[in-house]
Amino acid sequence: MQMNENELPKNIPWTNPGGQRGCGRPKSRWIDGKEEDTRKLGCRNCLVKVKDRGRWGHLLEEAKAHPGL
Repeated sequence: MQMNENELPKNIPWTNPGGQRGCGRPKSRWIDGKEEDTRKLGCRNCLVKVKDRGRWGHLLEEAKAHPGL
């Protein structure tokens, strides 16, 4: 409160940024889609499978055969 009237930190609490918040559901992120796909496949330890090329290849073959992915 002891700052000059024209200094930015003093004016921030009383400013109105304007604009509107979007209505409806928030947009999904890329990672949300990937987590949903792995849930559909029933993969629990995907991070472990990614490190092993053989397991990862098998998981990708399952994903190709799964409808809706």
